Amino acid sequence: MSDRRKKKPSGKTPPILIILLIVLIGGGLLGLYLWEQAGLKQYALWAAGRDDPLAERLKIYYNGAWYALRDDLDTCLIIGVDKNSERLDTLDEKDLLNNLQSDFLLLLISDRSNNSYTTLQINRDTMAEIPRIGENGRELSPVTQQLALAHTYGSGGKDSCRNTVKAVSRLLYDVPIDHYYAITMDAVPVLNDLVDGVKVHIDDDLTAADPAFVQGTDVTLHGDQALRFVRARMSVTDGTNLSRMNRQRVYLDALYSKLKSYLQKDGTFALKMADSLADYSTSDLIPEELARFAEQLKNQENKGIETMQGEARMGARYVEFYPNEDLLQASVIRLFFEPMI
Repeated sequence: MSDRRKKKPSGKTPPILIILLIVLIGGGLLGLYLWEQAGLKQYALWAAGRDDPLAERLKIYYNGAWYALRDDLDTCLIIGVDKNSERLDTLDEKDLLNNLQSDFLLLLISDRSNNSYTTLQINRDTMAEIPRIGENGRELSPVTQQLALAHTYGSGGKDSCRNTVKAVSRLLYDVPIDHYYAITMDAVPVLNDLVDGVKVHIDDDLTAADPAFVQGTDVTLHGDQALRFVRARMSVTDGTNLSRMNRQRVYLDALYSKLKSYLQKDGTFALKMADSLADYSTSDLIPEELARFAEQLKNQENKGIETMQGEARMGARYVEFYPNEDLLQASVIRLFFEPMI
């Protein structure tokens, strides 16, 4: 198997904001596919309630106490797919590989009991165990690569989305992910202009990306400006994906405020948004479901965006991000599990 790392430094990443937007569209999702698997590193893990399939709950022994997977959470992985004129979404028939990477990843965690949701932002440079898709969809032995490459295995369609879901789930110690919503980065301007532009504060000198992005000013982004703001990487600041992720959170927060306002004043806006983005997206959910979930999400409290702590360092050719395992394990317990009485 040839080296499947990024063929070039990625200076183009679909906005995370778009994703939250989709998150707003595709909020709290139905049902949990509870998986029975082993392996949270040195912690014991297994499924219980075999006598009642509906009561199956993953259990973990962590730091001297038992925890059970919560059954009141709905999850959806938002995948931003790098697609532009420089990438051809064609299938390599020999290796069953495509040329589409996932440039941003957001995991929406909807908490029905507390009527709130949290968004987990995942670095696309994270080194993780990536499953591979072989002939007839057969899963081959995994490889350790950047998460961005999980989407390159398969046709670039739903099979690639499912492969990315598996990779993210494995990274998070096999917690279940119910649904996925993948959207290409050329949808960013569409989404941005649906809410008549998004106002952001320019914290750094980003004029290399756009002359209007002068440090210390406020700019209302329109059209392709939104894409430039969230994609710029190699030509601005320190050139790292971590800096770009910070900028994407700024955009996402501002976009969320606009979306919430539009959703509240226009009862048909969620469906309009879903329809407008349909040609740019791939999902296991239909627009009507997305719109319905957006209504649910609109009434939930936004707990904000969380990120993984870790270290970004230069690999043989590209930047690689390594999460802090102790902090990651603690986050998984906090976000997905509850103490057993």
